[in-house]
Amino acid sequence: MEENNSLEKIVDQEIIRNSTKKTILVDTIGNISYSLTVGILLDYCIGLNLAGIIASRASATAMNSVTGGPYGWWREKAFEITQTNEKSGGLKKGFVDLLAFNTFQVPIYAVAIIMGSLVSEGEIDTEKVQNGTMYLASISVFIAPTLGWYMDGCRKLFNVKPATEGAYKKKL
Repeated sequence: MEENNSLEKIVDQEIIRNSTKKTILVDTIGNISYSLTVGILLDYCIGLNLAGIIASRASATAMNSVTGGPYGWWREKAFEITQTNEKSGGLKKGFVDLLAFNTFQVPIYAVAIIMGSLVSEGEIDTEKVQNGTMYLASISVFIAPTLGWYMDGCRKLFNVKPATEGAYKKKL
């Protein structure tokens, strides 16, 4: 029998079907894939060279592999605390994603820039760290909602409830 190792098959195995582990895995995959794409552009815009971009994305991917699930949980908590659900307006959902993103992802990005500047320049360039985090916070109005839509799209693809419905509820 031929073994099918597609991502969907791995994520949808019976042992993790509708479980917290599945939700963590899906959120992590969504977070990493989105971060790689958008992060490369951000790193370039703040002036990292190729080695710095590679180091920044490698460190961000390592961090996102650990923080992807907790960020999904954090988003859900933000929706719960603000009493935002699937029936809430798009603007309110966007603001909740903005809140979750700026209190969770921006500090993680600062660490990624620190790692990138250490590799590319041999020292921490505090100006690049400040510029990068300020830049990310200023464009988070675009990134936060699209990351939220993307992560919920990944959840939908793998039959996991969206953040507004709470896939982590009472599981962590």
